[in-house]
Amino acid sequence: MKKVKLLLVSLATVTALAACGQDTKDVAIKQAAAKQEQPKQSEEKAQEQPVSKLGSRTNPIPFQQTAAVEDEVYNDAGEAFPITFDLTMEDVIRGDAAFQKLKSMNEFNEPAPDGYEWVLVKAKVKFTESKTQDLAFSIDGIMNFKMVSESGDIYSGDSFATTNPEFSFEMYVGNEKEGYIAGLVKTGEKAQLRYGEFMDGQVFFNLQ
Repeated sequence: MKKVKLLLVSLATVTALAACGQDTKDVAIKQAAAKQEQPKQSEEKAQEQPVSKLGSRTNPIPFQQTAAVEDEVYNDAGEAFPITFDLTMEDVIRGDAAFQKLKSMNEFNEPAPDGYEWVLVKAKVKFTESKTQDLAFSIDGIMNFKMVSESGDIYSGDSFATTNPEFSFEMYVGNEKEGYIAGLVKTGEKAQLRYGEFMDGQVFFNLQ
């Protein structure tokens, strides 16, 4: 059964890589981050350093902040209906602590390969707005998320761990769920989590 699931995930990953949209989705911070002191800059210098779009790799959603993501769902006729969902990375566990928690979730989860460590992210999603009550929104921790390192590696996800509860949901507007997303990164390297759809953009989340 595990081999069948891995084959299906591999095939889906190939499809995703071939068609994944590269633009950053439209997002807003739902809960403002704590105010921090910023070094003063002259107006001219500030204009020379434009800020990237919120949710991009160079301007990710801050850790533990809620991103209100604008999206669409489609009916069988191909009609699009605007939606908004909230996405929050609530907690992150790394290294041996992450592996021990994964083992408690499923005894068959394996340790990270040499030079890598598990990153376990507790995430929450809430389907907040929709132009239709009749279409569901789907999100999946394996299909829609990738770990991206500070050095620019996009981790393949070929090795994965089973989480409990899994972050894999289909929901109608008004529903809210929590679950875990697991991924591998190089030991000690900072990482971001990239949410993406096959055809329609992506959002980066800071994990520290």
